[in-house]
Amino acid sequence: MSGYADDARNPEQTTGAGDAMTGATADATTGVTPGAMPGAAAEAHEYNATTDHEVIRRWAEDRHATPATVGGSEGDGIVGELRLDFDFGNDLEDLRAVTWDEWFAAFDERGDQFVYQDTTRPDGSRSNDFHLEERRAL
Repeated sequence: MSGYADDARNPEQTTGAGDAMTGATADATTGVTPGAMPGAAAEAHEYNATTDHEVIRRWAEDRHATPATVGGSEGDGIVGELRLDFDFGNDLEDLRAVTWDEWFAAFDERGDQFVYQDTTRPDGSRSNDFHLEERRAL
């Protein structure tokens, strides 16, 4: 099952999500940086970025997602590629469940930021669209 939500956008619209955030400043209380996807309607593709663990955990839990990895090994303590398991019922990848503590330790060690949509789809469901990217200096 994919740790990334299915995304109907075409490849031209999905590239450069982080580039739209260049020059934006983070909100001091939430650590969230507003941004928008280039070449797309702003309301359909607005993104935020954060490093705040509580914001990330709340976003995931609101969507019934749990921390997971692909690769790595449970026995050797190596955390693989970070993902979220939305439990859509399709086993496209071999996700391994990890604790939030393990997930956030790897997230911080790797210098990632969580880039996500906090919007509602036309059908009323919440967007599950997110990705991780290298933190940018603010």
